[in-house]
Amino acid sequence: MRSLTISRSSPILAAILAACGGSAPQEPAKAFAPDGSTADVAGIALREPEIAERIARLDPRSDGWETEAVHEILAKRLEELAAALARSGSADLSEFATRDCRVEAQSEWRPAGEGGAFVVTRASGPTSAREARGAAGLAGGFRDLLALVPAAPSRRVDTKIVGIETSPGAATTRVLLHASGESPAIAAQVNALLRCEWAFSEGPPRIRSLAIEEAEAVRGGGRFEDRTAAVLGALPSFREQLLPGVDHWAARIPAHLGVSILGHEGLAIGDVDGDGQDDLYVCQPGGLPNRLYVRRPDGTAEDRSREAGVDFLDAGRSALLVDLDGDADADLAVVAGASLLLLENDGTGRFSVRAALPALAASSLAAADVEGDGDLDLYACSYWAPDARDRTPFPYHDANNGSPNTLFRNEGSFRFADATAETGLDENNRRFSLAAAFEDFDDDGDPDLYVANDYGRNNLYRNEGGRFRDVAAEAGVEDVAAGMGVAWADVDGDGAMDLHVSNMFSSAGSRVTTQARFKPEADEATRALYRRHARGNSLFRNLGGGRFADASVEAGITAARWAWGCVFADFDRDGREDLFVANGYVTNEDPHDL
Repeated sequence: MRSLTISRSSPILAAILAACGGSAPQEPAKAFAPDGSTADVAGIALREPEIAERIARLDPRSDGWETEAVHEILAKRLEELAAALARSGSADLSEFATRDCRVEAQSEWRPAGEGGAFVVTRASGPTSAREARGAAGLAGGFRDLLALVPAAPSRRVDTKIVGIETSPGAATTRVLLHASGESPAIAAQVNALLRCEWAFSEGPPRIRSLAIEEAEAVRGGGRFEDRTAAVLGALPSFREQLLPGVDHWAARIPAHLGVSILGHEGLAIGDVDGDGQDDLYVCQPGGLPNRLYVRRPDGTAEDRSREAGVDFLDAGRSALLVDLDGDADADLAVVAGASLLLLENDGTGRFSVRAALPALAASSLAAADVEGDGDLDLYACSYWAPDARDRTPFPYHDANNGSPNTLFRNEGSFRFADATAETGLDENNRRFSLAAAFEDFDDDGDPDLYVANDYGRNNLYRNEGGRFRDVAAEAGVEDVAAGMGVAWADVDGDGAMDLHVSNMFSSAGSRVTTQARFKPEADEATRALYRRHARGNSLFRNLGGGRFADASVEAGITAARWAWGCVFADFDRDGREDLFVANGYVTNEDPHDL
């Protein structure tokens, strides 16, 4: 009979499990037998070998990842600690601290930035000059850290373990802590990096030492208010189509129509009727009509999707509202199924289809006059159909087997030609692209192009007189990570355009890729690429001369969850570019996530 092998635990893990009231598995889990007998994994009867194996792999000890088994224990303790800190600013933490617990607090808070309605302060450390001990010391350390965050019921405290090391009877973790709260007068958030040493000799794991390595606090009275219902709430299409969500429609619309649970549909903003107010075009999964919401003078919107001729039922991936024919109104480019549709605006917000270009698996669009001839060309990023299962990126961190992107050159009168190869944009052009943005980064008067790729290296195409060359490696912006979004802005006020790239931050990836048992057969350069893949977002400062410097860590933008689109804007009107990054994925709400 074939069986699954779950390794016996090391003495370190056995001691930790024993201290926590658990025990290491002593017998291998059985799997499905060829003679049809039933398998048993963790007391669950199963008849399919694949299911049995997958369930067994839920236990990290099954393949020797004992540090991840310890992580599960400590993550639970941190959840309990976070709940205590959220409940009260003067929480009794005696159940979380050893008798000799040592706390090294951060140095004094110092102003780091002020503008508009927000004030930023930072503290670095730790400093032994502010050392405290015992449960009272632990409570005092967290009380000082969270002093600016209004207390319950609005306070929320979340943690993620991003690094772990084990030793006999102990473990050390590096922990991200985010705390936020608001009162009628103020809203505040604290982000911190903690180093926690745990002991397992006094029952449940307890903190033996705490060092607050970094801390940042943001506070202010200026906040955003959700006005979605005020603008769209009276519209039947908003209530009946958009509010139910993608899970609702995926269970009701046949899959072959193109409905997707991944939420890859995009938005476009532009003034379609020439009244000076921006209107909103919303792409939808296959089987649901795209929607055009046009602003009224009172700030509400009306649904003109059908009257405008833009309520396509094909799967909508991306759209742009841009002037394609030079008549000063916003035409529409929209990916609908396997086509890129180009629609002419008559100037009043009514559209007619003028061209349909091949755009299989197009994920996003960008527009610029790449040749300097006075009209806008279109660049279509390509990936694959988001729910396809017949193509796997390989290798994961440096894939080059995706669908190619396309540059469509505008030849006037809604005639566009594929100019990808002619302009040099076929170089490094099979990388599972999700976003692109044009910008003149080298200040030579023509638009260059940055492309964010989901699996591995990104592209920076320098425009050299209408022909492009990928200079990402020499410029220092290949950014090997899960590229999702791109935005350009002069963030440091030196007149040169800097670059932000949205990536996937992974606390699990940060922990696992630093362990000695992770890909032990790979060379250090390859292992470093995987570590970089888990780091998160990137900010590159433009140094001039075609070179960029990675300023991500010092800017504090890396650990920003599972990031997608991003945009720079001066939200607080202080003359400096702020950054908004959309986050999330297909999982339901996780009450313990950051």
